[in-house]
Amino acid sequence: MTLTDNNINYIATNLEFYEIKDVDLKEDLMDHICTHIECYNGTDFEKAYQEAIENLGGYASFQLMQKEINEKKLIQSFLARKRAFYLLSTFNIMLLALGFLFKLNQWPYSSILLASGFGLLIFIIIPFALYNKYKHSTQKLILLNKKL
Repeated sequence: MTLTDNNINYIATNLEFYEIKDVDLKEDLMDHICTHIECYNGTDFEKAYQEAIENLGGYASFQLMQKEINEKKLIQSFLARKRAFYLLSTFNIMLLALGFLFKLNQWPYSSILLASGFGLLIFIIIPFALYNKYKHSTQKLILLNKKL
């Protein structure tokens, strides 16, 4: 069976209706559904489409895949923020330690190192830590509600 542009638009619209928003997942599902319909030996598009959906597990399994992808993205964003926070904090500690070392030995630029270290701490590290705490609590609620 050959597919027309109207058939492909119908499949894409149904996937959007069932809240498949991830582009990669949507393209993969479109590809699998279209391949199954093209291999169908009849002429009824609706019957071939329903058979393809049933072979893939139905719309409920599509939504489950979408939820799992969303959860993985949440976890990845949390880990990326955590890594960035640790890197920034490590850099800040090194900057402050270097500033104190310069100050103890009365070397030049100690004031600049200390001022930039404390500026980084006050204006970037502390707000970033508070933001991480807030985002972690909201993501934790989302993941806990999923398990209930």
